[in-house]
Amino acid sequence: MAYRVGIDVGGTFTDLTMVDERTGQLFTSKSPSTPGNPIEGVMSVLRKLGLPLDEVQSLVHGTTVATNALLERKGARTGLLATRGFRDVVFIQRMNRKHHYDLQWDKPTPLVERRFCQEVDERVDYRGRVLRPLDEEDARRAVAALRDGGVEAYAVCFLFAFLNPEHELLLRRIVEELHPGAQVSLSHEVYPRWREYDRMSTTVADAYLKPLIASYLANLSQGLRREEVPARLLIMKSNGGVEDDRAAANKPVELIMSGPVGGVLSALQCGLATGRRDLVAIDMGGTSFDVSLIEGGVVGRTSEYEVEWGLPAYAPMVDVRSIGAGGGSIAWVDKGGLLRVGPRSAGAAPGPVCYGRGGTEPTVTDANLVLGRLNPDYFLGGEMALDDGAARGALERLAASLGMGALETAEAILDLGNVNMVNAIRLVSIDRGLDPRRFTLVSFGGAGSLHAPALAEIIGMNEVLVPVHQGVFSALGMTTADMRVDAAATARMRSDQLDLTQVNAVLARLRAQAITRIAAEGYAGAPSLEAVVEARYLGQNYGLDLPIPGGGRALAAAELDAVVASYHRRHEGLYGYAIPDEVVEFVNFKLTAVGPVARPPPARWRTDGAATPKQVRPVHFRVAGGWVDCPVYDRADLPAALELDGPAVVEEPMATTLLLPGQRLVVDELGNLLIRTGRSAHGDGRAP
Repeated sequence: MAYRVGIDVGGTFTDLTMVDERTGQLFTSKSPSTPGNPIEGVMSVLRKLGLPLDEVQSLVHGTTVATNALLERKGARTGLLATRGFRDVVFIQRMNRKHHYDLQWDKPTPLVERRFCQEVDERVDYRGRVLRPLDEEDARRAVAALRDGGVEAYAVCFLFAFLNPEHELLLRRIVEELHPGAQVSLSHEVYPRWREYDRMSTTVADAYLKPLIASYLANLSQGLRREEVPARLLIMKSNGGVEDDRAAANKPVELIMSGPVGGVLSALQCGLATGRRDLVAIDMGGTSFDVSLIEGGVVGRTSEYEVEWGLPAYAPMVDVRSIGAGGGSIAWVDKGGLLRVGPRSAGAAPGPVCYGRGGTEPTVTDANLVLGRLNPDYFLGGEMALDDGAARGALERLAASLGMGALETAEAILDLGNVNMVNAIRLVSIDRGLDPRRFTLVSFGGAGSLHAPALAEIIGMNEVLVPVHQGVFSALGMTTADMRVDAAATARMRSDQLDLTQVNAVLARLRAQAITRIAAEGYAGAPSLEAVVEARYLGQNYGLDLPIPGGGRALAAAELDAVVASYHRRHEGLYGYAIPDEVVEFVNFKLTAVGPVARPPPARWRTDGAATPKQVRPVHFRVAGGWVDCPVYDRADLPAALELDGPAVVEEPMATTLLLPGQRLVVDELGNLLIRTGRSAHGDGRAP
């Protein structure tokens, strides 16, 4: 047999899915994360399956290590080498301000200290012509100064290096000579585009992450070899593709959203399988709440990520918004005496109070347990018992400081957590001019479907889709991820002066880069190619991405004219107007090579039997006036086409789904749970 494994290491749990590539049979597992030694958690979740590890051929891993290192400022001591006169670009940043009238506001602190910023004599102009050759003696002095200062990684960002990288390449050889083993990031390799600050900030972020990511991936690969697991280690990238661990270590800035992306890919496949192309995907785990929008069967994409406001790290990525809201989010009282929930989390250690591992502050999970929504004897399918008494005691202590009762406090914690999550959904829908009522809410993660039915009611969505294997949904997405490589180049051109030969030369260069790189990362077939160009009206500051026909092949003049015409239509569709006689400027060309993997078709769900509740237990609903005796079902017992009316609880080993009063649940032919909210449950659009 041959297995393909997906592993998602979260802040609280490590999730695994294993697919038999011959039969399509799926196995799942979940274990507590081990932040100090990632291979320990990975091996623990692998061993739980009891399957032969020597038959695992590939292991796809998604990680939040890069994200956490940036947010927590736990990267390497980094040095910056810049063109003479330009080392302060990363400190000057942009002229805009987060708070226009706050005189006390300071710009964010870069990831590099100024004392570790050195200037080098060299100069290339805006056409890539060398005006002043690199002064090698000056470069050696700068590198030696940084080396002696204890720098672990070097970020090199010279003016217009994306047009002519000669000086950056020479400087890398000097670093390798004077500081063997140090990590080096070159701006023309990390982010080969114009906008000096964006390129410098991104290059610094890449260098800042390199030693940490190299160590993390070495821990995983060496641990797998030590345990005699022959699998090829693949890493999930922010763009939704995978690459081998060596390539990932060379460009860690592309791993910033590695963790959350797998769930979005799974949501897309689930939506396509059920005929739903407009989705809002939410992933609620123990630490974070991730939300992404899929419109028309297309995953939203971006290249913009900010470590803090105004501190960018650019890389192609699936557009996922994350907030600190999960089952482990801690409830606390602020200085004004008001209840707050998150973003601080109890994480995997000590975890929520009910885990019995030393946690003392109540969390969202503790609130759900005290309200009867979680079964203390069936957490992780009964592998882990929850301490209801400890959770209740922690809530009573918090409630006393608020002058409230424990149940009232637990309801308030869930209300606040839900509001935070609804605001995140608004960011990807309403704030972009999209009506969430026409989207289906796809809920996954260990805690997602405890809250999704309430989130849908609050924001006015009609339907929630709870997929099969929701508790390990991100890990499942990793087993279906394609290999994907993005190449880009800045090449400014005007529509009134377009040179078809020049356009085709840029596309040919990008096509060659993408094909070469995806082959180097291990894809043996012929990849599919997709090309876009970022365009804008002359004088505008930001552009729109337009598809280029033919996947980067040579264009005919008529095809290029059609791309220009499509810009006017796109601009009018987004902003309500177009300027047909205005010059359109091409700024950045982008080309993607995709190496698809085989995906087994989804299995049909059982149709036999009529489910009966495995128990009835009291669950607290404020809208129902207090405790209600709720039927509790085992999800595996629910046949396709079954309908249930809320309130009810549906349990499975890795997650729990809560059906609110007035809602209706239908099991579809693939085993997904479709929840109609109060707006649509009875077919008349009115809440019951």
